[in-house]
Amino acid sequence: MSKTSVEQIVSREVESFRAVLKSDKKSIGTLRQYTEAVEQMLRHCKKSPEQLTPEDLQSFKGFLSEKYCENAMYCRVVAVNQYTERMLHRLDLKMRPPGMVKVSKIPLTEDEVRAVQKAASDTSMGRRDLALIDVLYYGGLRCAEVSQLTLSCLDLDKNRLRVNAGKGKNYDMVNLAPEAVQSLRDYIDHERQPKDSEEDRLFLNKYGMPLGKTGIWRMTKRIALDAGISKDVHPHIFRHSMITHMAEKGLSASFIQAQSRHKSLDMVARYTHLSEKAVRTAYDSVFTPEKPQGPARLIPAQPISAKAQDVAYAAPKLTHEDVLRARLEGKIDTSTMEAMLAHLEGMTMTPIPKAQRLSLGYA
Repeated sequence: MSKTSVEQIVSREVESFRAVLKSDKKSIGTLRQYTEAVEQMLRHCKKSPEQLTPEDLQSFKGFLSEKYCENAMYCRVVAVNQYTERMLHRLDLKMRPPGMVKVSKIPLTEDEVRAVQKAASDTSMGRRDLALIDVLYYGGLRCAEVSQLTLSCLDLDKNRLRVNAGKGKNYDMVNLAPEAVQSLRDYIDHERQPKDSEEDRLFLNKYGMPLGKTGIWRMTKRIALDAGISKDVHPHIFRHSMITHMAEKGLSASFIQAQSRHKSLDMVARYTHLSEKAVRTAYDSVFTPEKPQGPARLIPAQPISAKAQDVAYAAPKLTHEDVLRARLEGKIDTSTMEAMLAHLEGMTMTPIPKAQRLSLGYA
């Protein structure tokens, strides 16, 4: 087959496949990845689609195995299988994809998050960088979602923002911690200077133009280096870390799912990584011999403010989830949340009656 004929076939088949994918509302990234894989296969085989054989596809699979890792190879095999099944109706050409290799995604500890926040605030664009890190972490947003945020997405009076076009084209409201709200206000009021007065994009570069995904990626790498973090830090690790920290604080999977906007609880479980401290605590609870129990200690290690008491004793039975929800909604600060959680553990999840609270010295 001549070079001209091959080019014509490739162009025709790729465009036809692209049209089918577009009709399925596939993302731009999926369109690019799938059509590139099909183009690669057709160029490798140098045959018209009607002449393809299982041996041709196995030859292509061997070519992929020499050039790509398992995960990259998996994506290309799946893309070509979609093409041969949907466009050619040839189930005999289906290839068996390699097993996916699960990449270890170690989240940041809470101390490491604070170190990154400190390093971000010390950069030449400290207000912007801190606000961006806070949105990634406290909001659990993906890099692409952050790059597309606009001023009109913000609802800072209610400690939240709107994600306009996230994964799966969802439109969701996301909670923000008061720290993130404050850093956003500082950035918008004192540092954000758009080149075009009509520019609505939230995060801008030093030239006043929209900050893209590549810029966000480079910024997080640079800040993590300044913070002395040895882990592989990238924008998505803050989302992993948020989910992990919520799980370690005792939040239920359904509430984590609502904040992270995952469609299934299985995805939440996949992204939840227990820290060494959490595993150690659980392990010790099983295998450490029980000590003789003394008098019950109901007084928390830290004093609880009147504001915390109002939240803690409003419900008949307070749970860890109630406390964490109050923290996410900005009703209490971090120190109050930690004090209340410690208090709940001492109370075995049962609120103290008012008379007993007064006897313990609570107002």
